[in-house]
Amino acid sequence: MFINETLLDELVSHFKMIRSKYDNFFATLEEFYLNDEDELLFIDEILIRAYFYSKKKGQVKNFDKFLENFIDPRLRNIKDELITYLQEIFGITYISNEAWDIKINLDDKAKLSETLSRKKSENVKAENDAEMMLAIYYLRKKNNESAKSGIFGYNTWWLSKDTVTYRALIKCFGGEQYPVSCYIRPDFIYNYIALKPSTEEVNKAYNEMFPTMLGVNLSYHMPADVARIVQEKIKEFHDKPPVRVKQILRVLSDQLKSDPKMRTKHKVELYLDKELKKLQTY
Repeated sequence: MFINETLLDELVSHFKMIRSKYDNFFATLEEFYLNDEDELLFIDEILIRAYFYSKKKGQVKNFDKFLENFIDPRLRNIKDELITYLQEIFGITYISNEAWDIKINLDDKAKLSETLSRKKSENVKAENDAEMMLAIYYLRKKNNESAKSGIFGYNTWWLSKDTVTYRALIKCFGGEQYPVSCYIRPDFIYNYIALKPSTEEVNKAYNEMFPTMLGVNLSYHMPADVARIVQEKIKEFHDKPPVRVKQILRVLSDQLKSDPKMRTKHKVELYLDKELKKLQTY
């Protein structure tokens, strides 16, 4: 994962806002919030709310000590400290705009920024989002990711739960120019990491299932009902064009990364059934 100057500047601004908001409002009201845990639910800033929970549990003494978990509470050299923190804690690498070597169309950026400004409260935020979205699509094109034939889809994504900005992009340019979202959802990454088996687990399962030549005596080593299903699927798909099956799985992979409506088994089955019906008409 990477972070560029645009997102880093937003993160810097966020910490400055948190510092200011605490000093000007919450510093004199600590006892009020600490005495009634229900009141903490009304604190909209997650970091400030986390501070109160931590202090309530006796884990920190004051707000400065809480901020020291991330940066210097006096906010000196905040950008460099955030770069180090993100790299050391999360493995997120900072890359400057010059290093990205991204050349986006300024007219497209202005047009998209104008569309986003109707949905965003700040014009700067709209401009930053427009630049990031177009940068993701530029990197996909620059790295020739469309030419990669694997089933896992694009490699370059913007990690976010936002859905408003992609709808604005479609409204601005139409669906033909940017048919696949630039966003990958955090819950997709979480589920992928949580469910992905380790290499050791894969090798162990492989050795137990296929102790001899791959596929030999499959029905003997597998339960009868599982073997029957495998045989049915082999019969159903063996005459389908392999390249079309790979294309279908690639589209599904990209949809699972960005579209929350596709996360259910029911939705995936409907998608595959629909695509397989198309294959059967060829």
